[in-house]
Amino acid sequence: MSRKLEVSLAQLDFAPLAPIGNGEQLIETATSEAKNGAGLIVFPELCNTGYVEPLAPGEGFPSGAASHTEYAKQLYNAAANHDGALIKTLSAVCAHYDCHIVVGLALRSATQSGKLYNASLLLGPGGIQACYAKTHLWHNEKLYFTPGRSMPVCDIPAARIGMQVCYDIRFPEVTRCLALGGAEVVTNIWASFRHANVPLEDPDTFRHRAYTRAQENGLFFVSCNRVGRHGGMQFMGRSLVARPDGSTLAALDHEQTGILRASLALDEIAEYRMATGILNDRRPELYSAIADVAK
Repeated sequence: MSRKLEVSLAQLDFAPLAPIGNGEQLIETATSEAKNGAGLIVFPELCNTGYVEPLAPGEGFPSGAASHTEYAKQLYNAAANHDGALIKTLSAVCAHYDCHIVVGLALRSATQSGKLYNASLLLGPGGIQACYAKTHLWHNEKLYFTPGRSMPVCDIPAARIGMQVCYDIRFPEVTRCLALGGAEVVTNIWASFRHANVPLEDPDTFRHRAYTRAQENGLFFVSCNRVGRHGGMQFMGRSLVARPDGSTLAALDHEQTGILRASLALDEIAEYRMATGILNDRRPELYSAIADVAK
C-alpha cells in the first residue's frame, strides 16, 4: 500500500512582538487545516514574535525600541515557553485531529533563564516531539539567539521528519545530515524578506534552493515562507513543495497570504534513490579528509 502525507503550508503575516494575536492566528489556521484533512501543517519562522529588529544591519527599530537592550527585553517577554499555553493549545489541536504541526517560534530555554532559540518545533498529539534550534543565525539574529547543536529526525505515522530554518538551507550539510538520519521530508521555515522598494531579482530563487536540496538527497523538501511588511521590508512568500527529483509538486508564486496544500507520495523517495544511487554512491572517506584540512 502506497504511503501518502497530506501537508498544508500556511503562508501568513505576523505582527511584531504580538504573541497573543499571532498565537490566535496559528490556532485558528491549524484547526481549519486539520479539519480539512492535513496530516502535517507547516508554519513559517518566528510566528509568535515576528522577525527580529533591526531586520538588517544598519536599520532601525520599527517597533520603537530605543536600543538593542530594550528590544532584547521585549523579544524575550514575547517568546514562548516549552510548557506555555500556545504550545499546549496547538498540541491539543494535534491530539483532537490526529495530525502534526511544524511551527517556528522564538523559544525560551527550558533550563537557562535569559536564553532564546530561533526554534522549529514538531508538535504532535503528545506535545513537543522534536525541537530544532536554528544552527546558522543570520546577521542580527546573533544578538538575541543561541545557535542549536543538534539535528533531530522524528517519526510521525506517515514519514520521518527533519527540520531546518531559513538560512540553514545555504549549508548543504544540514539537509544531508537530516537525510542520513533517515529524514524523508525536510521542512524549511522562513522569514525571508527584501527591501519593499526593490523588486525580487529572481522570483524563482526559492524554487532553485528547494530543487537543489531535494534532488541531492532524494527527499521531499517543504519550504514555507511568511508574507507581509515590517518596517521597510517585504517578506517574499513563494512557499513550495519539491519532490525527491527536485521538480515542483506545488507552489504559491506570490507574496500574499495563502494556504498551499499538497499530497506527498512517499514511495517516490525510494524510487528516486534506487534509480540514482544518490546515497549509496557517496564517498564519505574522501570527504572527511578534506573537511579535516578545511577546518
